[in-house]
Amino acid sequence: MIPVFAQDARPCDPPNSKKAEKLVKQAREDIKVRKFMPANAALKEAIELEPDYAEAYYLLGLINVKRIDYNVKAAETYLSKAIELCPQVDVYAYYYLGDIYFGAKKYDLAVKHFKEFLKDVDKIKNDKDYNDASEKYNTVRFFDKSLNAPVPFDPKPVRGVSSPLDEYLAIISPDNEMALYTRKIEYRQKAGWESSAKYIERFVFSKRLPNGDFDNGEFMPYPFNQQNNEGGATLTIDNRELFYTVCKTNTSNYLNCDIYTSKFEGGQWSEIKNLGANVNMPDNWETQPTVSSDGKTLYFVSDRKGGQGGYDLYKTTRDSNGVWSKAVNLGNAINTPGNERSPFIHTDSQTLYFASGDREGDDGQYYKGHQGFGGYDIFYTKMNDKGVWEKPKNIGFPINTEADEASFFVSTDGKTAYVASNKIKGGPGGWDLYYFELYPEARPEKVLFVKGEVKQQDNNEVVTEARVELKNAVTRKVTQIPVNKETGQYVAAIKFDADYILTVKKDDFAYESKYISEKDTAFEKPVAVDFEVKPIEKGKSYRINDINFETDKYDLNNQAKLIIEEFASFMNDNPHLEVEIQGHTDNVGNPDYNLFLSDDRARAVYDYLLKVGIDKKRVSFKGYGITRPIETNATEAGRARNRRTEFYIINK
Repeated sequence: MIPVFAQDARPCDPPNSKKAEKLVKQAREDIKVRKFMPANAALKEAIELEPDYAEAYYLLGLINVKRIDYNVKAAETYLSKAIELCPQVDVYAYYYLGDIYFGAKKYDLAVKHFKEFLKDVDKIKNDKDYNDASEKYNTVRFFDKSLNAPVPFDPKPVRGVSSPLDEYLAIISPDNEMALYTRKIEYRQKAGWESSAKYIERFVFSKRLPNGDFDNGEFMPYPFNQQNNEGGATLTIDNRELFYTVCKTNTSNYLNCDIYTSKFEGGQWSEIKNLGANVNMPDNWETQPTVSSDGKTLYFVSDRKGGQGGYDLYKTTRDSNGVWSKAVNLGNAINTPGNERSPFIHTDSQTLYFASGDREGDDGQYYKGHQGFGGYDIFYTKMNDKGVWEKPKNIGFPINTEADEASFFVSTDGKTAYVASNKIKGGPGGWDLYYFELYPEARPEKVLFVKGEVKQQDNNEVVTEARVELKNAVTRKVTQIPVNKETGQYVAAIKFDADYILTVKKDDFAYESKYISEKDTAFEKPVAVDFEVKPIEKGKSYRINDINFETDKYDLNNQAKLIIEEFASFMNDNPHLEVEIQGHTDNVGNPDYNLFLSDDRARAVYDYLLKVGIDKKRVSFKGYGITRPIETNATEAGRARNRRTEFYIINK
């Protein structure tokens, strides 16, 4: 076949045989009234008379396209021959061949033929054909490009969670220690001497084992699993508030799904609570919730009226009183005339993953989702600095296939993705949960996940009314982190694009902080920072963490300056404090030299405190060298503890 791009404006040469021309004319009329057998015979006779008669070959191809017993191979042969003899034979030769190659998954050829068809708009009979070809052209271009550039994908079953039963609608807690998912189990009902089996969904949790796998799972305890269809959960980052779907049959025998919540308090889960009319509607499904890391925005799926398509994605926000706002549709950047399901908002709170697919409407028409490979495909989108969602991207082949892909989510560190599938080989059977390394382009923003607890050093009791602040070392933006009054625990997840200083504050308690460096932090696990705070007492010394000096130097680096600025804030919060900045060294080197060095380092801290506004009447400094060790100098760990900067309370 000659290249399809070789078309020129010259029409096909007329046949030399008048009889052949007459036979083709009659065949055209027969085809219009679907008299394919006489038309077929006439065209073959015409070709015997005129072997290079392009239109005869085109019409033979057309017959094979239109017949009920569609002969694809014959249609391809005749249409290709027609184009070879005369590229201008009929623009629809390219349309039909494009369709044939599309069906045969020869996407590169389909692209070329649909492109040729769409070039000659004036010869396209109607808008329907043009729109159909345009849609197919875009689809085959997408297929051709995607299949020739597959993304990395090496899935493995999540052991313990995956079983011979079906597991889906899964999540793993932000701290990576617990999995929540739906498992379909067989339930046998007895009726007299006989019993019948049916399958019901159970809401299940599995705990992470020391080897990295999960245990085999247990049913979630009361108040969960009181209905036959429960699951599709999401957790706040502290694992203490859960949102999930409960489906109940109402008085009209309609299975209605709503979103409920429960809180973990006093060692157990509270009674479940419906999120109310701002979120749930009486005659529509609300399902598959996913919550942002700050716990203030909940995304979910609903088929309510007024959306973009069938199932759409919505969001609701929680105010300071804990009230959820009236749900709003995410709009046509996310939602399509098709269906959108299985949303997952990453812990970065700005990367959204979801599934999209086509649907058949009540009117019998098909409505398109986002461009995919078939069934439900996974997409991702990111929110820009203006709060607008970017155009969703297909996550790529072979993660997405012609089958349904759903229940997709990503670990807090952004490196590991999970997907439920009944098509991937290697699982125990049915729908299983798989994990794989997510390629960099589809990963969320880098997140700092930090957690810990605040206790009083002397008695290990929970410190009530403590505040934890996280300050960006570059922007100086401060994030307030709630501390659980019952446990003293705190947890936060924020975009990690700089160093941070973590500070705990409480009235009449000493300054306590921890510096978190971006380059020194591993993101696979949460950063654990426990604070043991101490009351301010006159005549006592307190360490200032993470003020580090280079060997034999007393210059302040940017890290030290930020820490001193935070200490100055502590001084401003306690305006009656008078302190002495103390410098200490280990026993390595000359004692007299160490004494002078410690004094210079204490002076450097003192000078910077004055620079940032602390009254010199409230602060003094002194170096103590090796004279006041708090640990043995016989070990490196002990010497590291002895190299320190402290503040001593002169007056309070």
